[in-house]
Amino acid sequence: MKRNFRSSSGEIDIVALDPHEEILIFVEVKLRREKAQAGPLEAVDEKKIRRVRETALRFLKGRRINCRGIRFDVIGIEVTEGGDYRIEHVINAF
Repeated sequence: MKRNFRSSSGEIDIVALDPHEEILIFVEVKLRREKAQAGPLEAVDEKKIRRVRETALRFLKGRRINCRGIRFDVIGIEVTEGGDYRIEHVINAF
């Protein structure tokens, strides 16, 4: 539906619609190297959650989107030293 939606309150990486469940999904994607101090999922703190929620409200304002509800997911991507990826998708993260 939309990638990298930006507003004055922040950015949402992915906005998608699940056509089967009729749910609008706002997705935060975090990428970190394996040796980083915090993993990708830990990088989504309370401040980031507030900004994503506020940005989602700005996305919805003025749009007529036919859906039954909304959901916030997080995708964490960790790059290993060997160049492989570990991907974790947390559905309904917050």
